[in-house]
Amino acid sequence: MRVGVVRVAVVSPQEVVMRGLVSMLTDFPDRVVVTALPSVRSRAPGVDVILYDTLGLHLADGSDLTHLLHETNAKVLIFSRDMRPDLRVKAFSLGAPSWVSMSVHAGELVRAIELTAAGEPLGEREDRLGVVAGLTTREVEVLALITQGLSNKDIADKLVVSVNTLKSHIRQAYRKIEVTTRSQAVSWAITHGFAPPDENSVESGASVGARMVTDVVSTEQSG
Repeated sequence: MRVGVVRVAVVSPQEVVMRGLVSMLTDFPDRVVVTALPSVRSRAPGVDVILYDTLGLHLADGSDLTHLLHETNAKVLIFSRDMRPDLRVKAFSLGAPSWVSMSVHAGELVRAIELTAAGEPLGEREDRLGVVAGLTTREVEVLALITQGLSNKDIADKLVVSVNTLKSHIRQAYRKIEVTTRSQAVSWAITHGFAPPDENSVESGASVGARMVTDVVSTEQSG
């Protein structure tokens, strides 16, 4: 379903990501228009979809995403980093409804934005990290959180499942990656691209400033 030209704002703490996304989206001027947020704490006036980079959840406490989800009229689409499915899980725990992989092609990204704007489901997402072992998206999320050092209870709480259901996911994942212990699972995960545990995953008093798209565009034009 086409919803006309969708107005998109991008929130990421990395300028290189901002530049890449702007470049991808500006190739589809008849379908999306990249706009800017006055600030990450704004009400996002005139914005249909906010594309939020999950790196922001690594650098800060997630209050910026909470604001965008609950204090604006825009729909939020999570831009999920393949190496950090645990950050996507955190986004879900804050209320994010859908995600798209950082490794999608430009056309796929634009289609995901259009579906989000229309309020339609994106369908089953594929975790590229888990393809090699035939892991499901949920099994990838479980392994990512195990690798981050969380207990079964904490993982179950984040995923909003019972501990027994979680244990079933763990057994299935272990069987597929051919390990039997938690330490072996962590070793496998890190070897296959999952991020190792963070020493300081949340910086005290830190906040993620959204680099405004207008700055990126003006820099590219001046260059």
